[in-house]
Amino acid sequence: MNRLKRIVLRIWKAARDHPIAVITWVIILGGWEIAAHLAPESTIEQAPLVPSWEYVFTDSLPALSGGWTRDFWAPVPQTGGEETYLGAFLALADHTQATVVRLAVGLFAGVTTGVFTGLAVSYWPWVRQMAWAPLNLLRMFPLLAAIPLFQFWLGGTLKGTTAFIGFGVWVLLVVSTINSVSNVPDRYIENARTLGASRFRTYRSIVVPAALPELRTGLLLSAGLSWSLAVGSEYIGATNGLGNILAVAEFTTNTGRMMIIAVVISIAALSTFFILNSLFNHLVRWVPQAPSSVRRVAAAGSLGGTLEK
Repeated sequence: MNRLKRIVLRIWKAARDHPIAVITWVIILGGWEIAAHLAPESTIEQAPLVPSWEYVFTDSLPALSGGWTRDFWAPVPQTGGEETYLGAFLALADHTQATVVRLAVGLFAGVTTGVFTGLAVSYWPWVRQMAWAPLNLLRMFPLLAAIPLFQFWLGGTLKGTTAFIGFGVWVLLVVSTINSVSNVPDRYIENARTLGASRFRTYRSIVVPAALPELRTGLLLSAGLSWSLAVGSEYIGATNGLGNILAVAEFTTNTGRMMIIAVVISIAALSTFFILNSLFNHLVRWVPQAPSSVRRVAAAGSLGGTLEK
């Protein structure tokens, strides 16, 4: 009871400290409910064009328990059991776990190979000359169009989905790494070479660490991209995962289920973003940080200068 009270007090404090965020969420959620009641009726039964929150939580959410197939903790609707909220949350957790495994393997492979390739291309001029044009061509290639190719080559298995996720993240991080290295100030390299450091040692000890802070943007972008790639790869051929649920929802025109999966994916992607951001902050903890008061004053001064112009 005391723990629940502390949680409620913490939520109340957060709402009191950030009233604009609370008002924004009230407007979004309330506006969606109003749109649900004002939208025209759908010609398909049990498929409202804009599902209301009541429909989502009382109809679509319990129906997700049909994806729970293990005969413990909750009834199994496929064998005659009733639909339950517990079964729905267990099914969501089970499918989310399958997606997270694919995403983690593909993201790790894409990040490591992408950063390594970008560093290699930046270090050797002849590699850069050979790879720059193909890399830019791959960057413009629509990744969703590559899903059928990867499934044809590797199948809708863990190997195929993770290879596709890794490929998409690799393309993004190769270009981000090259740009990060190219933006390292020349004076860092000149000072190291003047002090007698070899080209390789300068690159390893000066250029790579100096490029890491700017690589943050590419890494965080890869977090959001990896979720899109994971769901897209599951959408066509996987037998489980959030993408599979979304594909079934489209086939049955269940807009309420689509809403639930969209919310789950958004929360999961946001969590991945914060995890990667925390890991990256730990990795570059050696970078000097200005005090928060100084950053606020600098931001205010920048805004003032903009307003004066």
